[in-house]
Amino acid sequence: MSAPIDGWDLTAEITRCGTCRADIVWASTTKGTPIPVEPASTPNGNLMLSTVAGVRLAAVVKGSRRDALAAAGVPLYLSHFVSCPQASQWRNR
Repeated sequence: MSAPIDGWDLTAEITRCGTCRADIVWASTTKGTPIPVEPASTPNGNLMLSTVAGVRLAAVVKGSRRDALAAAGVPLYLSHFVSCPQASQWRNR
């Protein structure tokens, strides 16, 4: 199960993927594009979630920054595009 992120309980905002029906939560990329996110944190995640002015943001973290965040216990997440069998239908819409 996921932990609250900046006071947001992800479990309270779970919805379903429009094609595979898996649980997801929505965030915005740093460019403002909506992105479906797996609701459970994972050790191999590469997205750090935060909130700014009530908007959930997903920022890609890589390399030593990602490793430092993981070591500090910051929950990291994966885009639902990683696991959705129909991801190609939704990308770049």
